[in-house]
Amino acid sequence: MRTQRVQEMAMVLAILVCQLSWWAPSFAQGRPDIVWMAGGHESHVNSVAFSPDGQYLASGSGDSTIKVWRVSDGALVRTLTHGGYVHSVAFSPDGQYLASSSHDNTIKLWRVSDGAEVRTLTGHTWYVYSVSFSPDGQYLASGSRDGTIKLWRVSDGALMGTLAGHTGWVFSVSFSPDGQYLASGSRDRTIKLWWVSDEAEVRTLTGHTWYVNSVAFSPDGQYLASGSGHYDSTIKVWRVSDGALVRTLIGHTWVVSSVAFSPDGQYLASGSGDRTIKVWRVSDWALVRTLTGHTGSVNSVAFSPDGQYLASGSRDATLRLWRVSDGALLRYYDQETYIERWGVLSVQFSPNGRFLGYGRLDATVVLARNPFWREGDVNGDGCVDDTDLLAVLFAFGQSGAGLPEDVNGDGVVDDADLLEVLFNFGSGC
Repeated sequence: MRTQRVQEMAMVLAILVCQLSWWAPSFAQGRPDIVWMAGGHESHVNSVAFSPDGQYLASGSGDSTIKVWRVSDGALVRTLTHGGYVHSVAFSPDGQYLASSSHDNTIKLWRVSDGAEVRTLTGHTWYVYSVSFSPDGQYLASGSRDGTIKLWRVSDGALMGTLAGHTGWVFSVSFSPDGQYLASGSRDRTIKLWWVSDEAEVRTLTGHTWYVNSVAFSPDGQYLASGSGHYDSTIKVWRVSDGALVRTLIGHTWVVSSVAFSPDGQYLASGSGDRTIKVWRVSDWALVRTLTGHTGSVNSVAFSPDGQYLASGSRDATLRLWRVSDGALLRYYDQETYIERWGVLSVQFSPNGRFLGYGRLDATVVLARNPFWREGDVNGDGCVDDTDLLAVLFAFGQSGAGLPEDVNGDGVVDDADLLEVLFNFGSGC
């Protein structure tokens, strides 16, 4: 009966789509509104991460805990206790596991479904700053203050290799999109590229004159961007295939704290202690624009999944939303939390772009609606089209919290969600 109903609706909707495909209403305006705000941590929130299906938001804190929140209603699903200050959290690509790194020199792997501690990965001799899953979810990399990177097999926690060679703390690790390479940025002012298959060092990238705080691969895997500390204040772009320095991006006047490529690979954004965000065009590495207005260090930048918007969180306790195409400041959101004026430490868009999750210095985790999310854009690509319509049709009748096909968020994929997609069909395309 259900299958027949869906098929009948599909036929009717296909006809309606043809009639409505020319229409693309503008998105609603308005100040971003808070869906929920949670204050369960007892120290600042250093890292936030959405699960791949968008159902959960994880937060890692200086209070030695990780908290998992349900996106739909902000309910605290569980509190996971690490042995020390938690630096970073990351979900596996399949959403089954959550990894956390800590000052207790360990990485913990948790099962998302029940919060069980699957295993504790030991071997580092100092703080673990960064963790990253490989794109296929088979491996987990960790970067430590002990100057090493360790590569772990997720299935059984086996240590596949210790990547030694840096002479300073390792702040950041990142896998290439194809999973072949691992990049590490260090206090020794270098970036190293490693083969994942045999844990061998491919090459060392030199040229920065101060610590390398962050590294990021372009979506196509051709380039690697690195951001450096305040006595350097540059971003360097390297060609992955041969390690050549493609360009040094000059313009910031203080530490580069965050670098991020847009999902389509057209732009690179950098956030800095000089209180600005810079947007660079990848095709020629030109500085397209400098986004000003923050009165404190920019701690985090994140592109929306459709690449049209950029969020920035700052020490000035504000969250700002910018339009990438022209650099316009679309929203200014004052958090009114001025503890040491560190404000927003980490910000992320949900996988479908509907929400913004962020962590603050005052131990608060916040979920806010993205005011520019297109109603009916199920997959978050910025275009409400037949892909979104089919997604709702195939999920028709499913119920549960956080389903991406549940456009109106009422907990069930039904006629109302189909109508929402139809009503907005063509928007952003």
